[in-house]
Amino acid sequence: MADESTVNSQITDAVTQVNETIAGASGSQARALADQVMAHAVGLAMQNAVAQQQQAYILRNAVTTAAARAILQSSPEEALRFAREVLSSDDVAQTLERLGEVMSGVQARQPSKGG
Repeated sequence: MADESTVNSQITDAVTQVNETIAGASGSQARALADQVMAHAVGLAMQNAVAQQQQAYILRNAVTTAAARAILQSSPEEALRFAREVLSSDDVAQTLERLGEVMSGVQARQPSKGG
């Protein structure tokens, strides 16, 4: 390096080497950082999916409990109406529809209480 400067040549050589090392490694460090950010984002997405599934199960259990209570306290038709209102866009609603048809068939076959 230049001998005329007031800074020691060993210091300028060390600074130059550090700058070259940083410039050479910055691409791989940026890639590693991007990979870490992507892994973190995927992990959060998976956690959100699991939480959403858990909440859906909780909701289905609550609806099942409410429908069972309605069946015990009133008519099965009212319980099915309630379940259809809550789960109108779910495959559970179709299952409840079939259950209602089966229950109607069973009630039609039962002898009347008065005779």
